[in-house]
Amino acid sequence: MSFMNIQFFHKATLPLFLGLCLLLASYSVSIAPIYQGPDIQIIGKDFYKDLESEFNRYSYQIDALENGVPPLILQNLPGDLNKIQSSKHRKSIFFKALLPMILLANDEIRVERKQLLIIDQQLSAKQSLNEQQLQTIATLSKRYKVKFYDTQPEKTVDKLLSRVDIIPEDLALAQAANESAWGTSRFSRVANNLFGQWTFIPGQGIIPKDRPEGATYEVRKFATIYDSVRSYLHNLNTHSAYKQLRELRTRSRLNGQSPDGLKLAEGLLRYSTRGEDYIKELQAMIRSNQLSRFTTAKLRTSS
Repeated sequence: MSFMNIQFFHKATLPLFLGLCLLLASYSVSIAPIYQGPDIQIIGKDFYKDLESEFNRYSYQIDALENGVPPLILQNLPGDLNKIQSSKHRKSIFFKALLPMILLANDEIRVERKQLLIIDQQLSAKQSLNEQQLQTIATLSKRYKVKFYDTQPEKTVDKLLSRVDIIPEDLALAQAANESAWGTSRFSRVANNLFGQWTFIPGQGIIPKDRPEGATYEVRKFATIYDSVRSYLHNLNTHSAYKQLRELRTRSRLNGQSPDGLKLAEGLLRYSTRGEDYIKELQAMIRSNQLSRFTTAKLRTSS
């Protein structure tokens, strides 16, 4: 288990306007900028065959991503994924469902990181920052839980750059599959919680049946699957338990390399009580399902 809104009820796809509202309001601590990417379709299907029909409507095939991934947000996963006899078939639907949302959430982070990199370049060149840039630093400091040094912006930006960064798609997919039993677990079905995230605010989650006596945590409920994805990324980027993951990612960046899921998994020792065994299982899932192929996937400009 990890440490740690707008609701949509329509089953048909919704227009871009509602998509933007979801991105801005879905996660309570989010103060991310308005999303400037492709137009987004929000869908909700209770049965996997209906979800597959949606994928076919968008010509979305998991082994043919040359034309990009359609920007789709799922309100929920189909409740009958456990009825699929073929594990290959079930995995295919699960990956197709999650990949667009992971790409969307990472693109939000890329927007923020790009702003920081421009500011960092100016500071390195000894150029002064304008009021809007200083406000950007202050806003991101609040979101990513970094102390804001108003007289030393370079110190704040340096700390932020270690946090405002993507989580590789292969690692996110492996953790979602592992934590949610491929979208069939109780918490993924009734709480849209794919990553085992907790809350300590009474009433905002579901009490696990096996919760130890005296414990106060609940398994957090999310309005949509996308909320769960964004919360997961934010959790890894801010919680002290995952400092090692962020250090490994920063080291990769300094060496001119993109973040690697297999490597970053080593920084998740505290994500599960299973420790090293959990890390090895994630790495095995990445390899056996060839999840690294999704790290180069791109969103289409429209659905």
